[in-house]
Amino acid sequence: MKKHVLKSLLIALFIATPALPQARGGGARGTPPKPKPDRGAWWYTGGNPVSQDGRPDLTGVWFAGASGDLSKATLPGQELILTPYGTQRYDTVDHAKDPNTQCLPPGPARMIMMAHPAMIVQRPDLVTILTESQRTFRLIYTDGRGHPDDVYDYPEWMGSSIGHWEGDTLVVDTVSINDKTWLDTSGHEHSDKLKMTERFRLADPNTLEHIVRYDDPVFFVKPFTTRKLFKRQVGDRIMDHSCLENEKDIINLVPTLGDAGRDR
Repeated sequence: MKKHVLKSLLIALFIATPALPQARGGGARGTPPKPKPDRGAWWYTGGNPVSQDGRPDLTGVWFAGASGDLSKATLPGQELILTPYGTQRYDTVDHAKDPNTQCLPPGPARMIMMAHPAMIVQRPDLVTILTESQRTFRLIYTDGRGHPDDVYDYPEWMGSSIGHWEGDTLVVDTVSINDKTWLDTSGHEHSDKLKMTERFRLADPNTLEHIVRYDDPVFFVKPFTTRKLFKRQVGDRIMDHSCLENEKDIINLVPTLGDAGRDR
């Protein structure tokens, strides 16, 4: 039994350890970086972003490492403060029941903060986010529509996302997210009252700034805001990943409560 407990702890810590943002296929452990392609779209060859209907084009493959602990990515004065209920849930969270470990969809917050890159595909009326993890997708409508009238009757894994442009920044409003996902690997949960407001902006041609305001009065005393930077993976592409393919350890997971991985 002790062996199983140790193994569960190691698995939880492995899942919670953020990957270092770097281009895949080169640079790790002294491996020389692969050359930039000389054919293909600008985002694949590393050229300069083009304009999409007068807006910056966010299209490309992006990576910022795993989700870790969102409380460590907050802006000054915008800290994550848990309600008494949120504190109780966080202090007793069972990492063996991490929805990601169970191969469930990651939700809109966590899907682009995985140990897998994500690809943004932009057109004037729709922005799509495609993640390598389980080949999951998210749709952000930018054609002027609003949320459906019955949006709160049908909570979804990815919620309902409506976007608009404010200058060079894509602003996305997401509501009606079901309460089955976590916000990060650390174990911060949320209710179906969660509302996310995201701001996507190119800080430079190869850096995507992602600022997110989380508002959930059930789990958090006040809204909090995080900021992460994503690096363009020049010459890269999203690849194939299936959560349970070749998985051998999930049957050994036992309850792992509390603060596993929170110092990372």
